[in-house]
Amino acid sequence: MYVLDAPQTVQLTATASAPKVKQGETVVLHVEQRTTGQWKQIPRSQLTQGQCWVYRPPVELEPEVAHSVQWEVVPENSVEFHQEYQLDKSRVATMLTPGKVTLTPISKVKCEEGRTVYGTPVEIEVE
Repeated sequence: MYVLDAPQTVQLTATASAPKVKQGETVVLHVEQRTTGQWKQIPRSQLTQGQCWVYRPPVELEPEVAHSVQWEVVPENSVEFHQEYQLDKSRVATMLTPGKVTLTPISKVKCEEGRTVYGTPVEIEVE
């Protein structure tokens, strides 16, 4: 098993299938996650009560995590996220209101209690 030995660096890079759409149209959101950190392998006997551990350190590059991040949407209620799971792990959203919509991916950091990372925002112009 592995425990975190130092804070991780986590980057979320978001993209969208289109920078401009009409009101009511859908956009496919994509997020690439890059994680680097130092993980130390320890025997189970050295694990302390409540300590976070993993079987294998996280992969450095996950090409698609849009389905598993939270999204900050500005303005609020301007987007409806589809609930159907996408096999490619992307996220589909319908643009509800005209104007500029900003979507920012947000993710909790594994084994770092209370730490959240904000990714690059995506701006979509809705006509």
